[in-house]
Amino acid sequence: TRLVVERGLRMGQILAVTFTDAATQELRKRIRERLDLAARLVGVAPDASDTPETALTHAVLQRHLDQGGESAAQLGRRLRAAAEETDLAAIFTIHGFCTRVLGEYALESGHTFAAPELLANTRELHAELAADLWRLHAGQGEQLEALLGLWKSPDALAADLDKLAGELPLLPEVPDSLVEDARPLRDAAMQRLAAGLIEHGATYLQQLREAMEGGVLNKASYKPDWVNTVFLQLEQWSRHPDPEVELDDRLERLTLEALTAKTNKAKAGSTPVSPLQPLVADYLQAMAQVTRWQRQQSIALLHQLRDEARQRLRTFKQQRRLQTYDDLIDNVAHALQGEHGAVLAARLRAQYRFALVDEFQDTDPRQWDIFRSVFAPGDGSEAALFLIGDPKQAIYGFRGGDVHTYLQAKALAEAAPALDRNFRSRPGVLRAIQALYDNAGSTAFLDERIQFEPVLPGSKRTDADYLIDGAPAPALTVCVIQGDADGKPLKADDAREAATLACVGDIHRVLSASREGRAQVDGAPVQPGDIAVLVRSHKEAARIQQALAA
Repeated sequence: TRLVVERGLRMGQILAVTFTDAATQELRKRIRERLDLAARLVGVAPDASDTPETALTHAVLQRHLDQGGESAAQLGRRLRAAAEETDLAAIFTIHGFCTRVLGEYALESGHTFAAPELLANTRELHAELAADLWRLHAGQGEQLEALLGLWKSPDALAADLDKLAGELPLLPEVPDSLVEDARPLRDAAMQRLAAGLIEHGATYLQQLREAMEGGVLNKASYKPDWVNTVFLQLEQWSRHPDPEVELDDRLERLTLEALTAKTNKAKAGSTPVSPLQPLVADYLQAMAQVTRWQRQQSIALLHQLRDEARQRLRTFKQQRRLQTYDDLIDNVAHALQGEHGAVLAARLRAQYRFALVDEFQDTDPRQWDIFRSVFAPGDGSEAALFLIGDPKQAIYGFRGGDVHTYLQAKALAEAAPALDRNFRSRPGVLRAIQALYDNAGSTAFLDERIQFEPVLPGSKRTDADYLIDGAPAPALTVCVIQGDADGKPLKADDAREAATLACVGDIHRVLSASREGRAQVDGAPVQPGDIAVLVRSHKEAARIQQALAA
């Protein structure tokens, strides 16, 4: 409203970007309402009963008219025209803005005038690509094992393709030098161990039994039950040795080194010795080398698959004339960094004199690069960029939102006046929340650049909005659940049950008071629908629901 009133801008010259389609519709509606309000208020005297919105709008209008640049009639006509032009306003999601840029500035961005089809869901495309990659690499015998070390099925690969083909660095990196294939070494060690078990296995088992009975070995580490179980498995394995069969992890305890470490000091020198011991040690060492080799093979294949996935995705999209939401952002970012980037940025600045980005805490680095390149050039142009956000509301990490981008932008920006009024909560609730965070200190949000900002109550809520027995209800109640009779913390299931009963008990107390006319919200008895229970999972929600029903 101030840009229209004070700068004389038309609606199409102001760019507003927010996070979702629903938010753009709400923003468009509220802008139209505010401009319509401003148009109706021109020439009307302020009133003591004005809402904060009306009072602020009066102040903006009066300050402008006092400067004498135009008459009230002229200003009223401009505001009515602006309200009628709201449908022409440049209010977009980031993807909508990028679509507009690529369409209107096809030459400068290096794209065709006929935009490719926008693919809203990449699931089918990724499933097809994953199936292609799987056929290619699973058909090459030497790569199958490495492939299965990364994913168990093409579906699992498809689920990871977004991240695999994305912009983030791929770790771990491919080692400079790869170890040699250790499988021949392992197979030879396996055959020697199998032959040794057939020849010496029974004797070695008897030696171990005698050592355990005679107190030579530590009784906590060596027990007849597991020793017998391991030797039974080894006996069966030795008849048909197979490196793919996982032997018991406790096989390592049958080496001379392990036995010596667990020989009781009083029996030093009595440790069982067998020709099998070096064979076990050699086999375990060879298996460890194979594991290292397999890991390196998987890492190398992972990087190869990233390159192939990116190339094939590009080819698929070109052949089928498709683009994704991420492509929209990438294409604009690349265009601004390319040969005609400066021209594109200058034309966008000429079209949009001011840009406002809402929910900025959910912006990723590529989106910030776009806004910064266009609207924060530092070349003395009149363009200006306004960012509105709260890092404590950054909840879209799974969609690429990056709170660190917000913090970087904040470090560069000139701070605006804080939005320090809360119009939704009772004043007592605001005081209680602030007390919690004052107690938590400067690291409440882990990063000291993110702090709890104290807020003042607005004019719409009072503590009397929620009354118990005629007095304002407590703003915050902390329920401390005691441990068991011995003072120990409750076990998980017991703690959940206790918390559930406490929650349900409190709800029952409030609703009982409501039926007796003692609990009111906004002057009416509290209803069940006035109460919300926030939990961490569906399972916990079901637990509360069942307890309430009971």
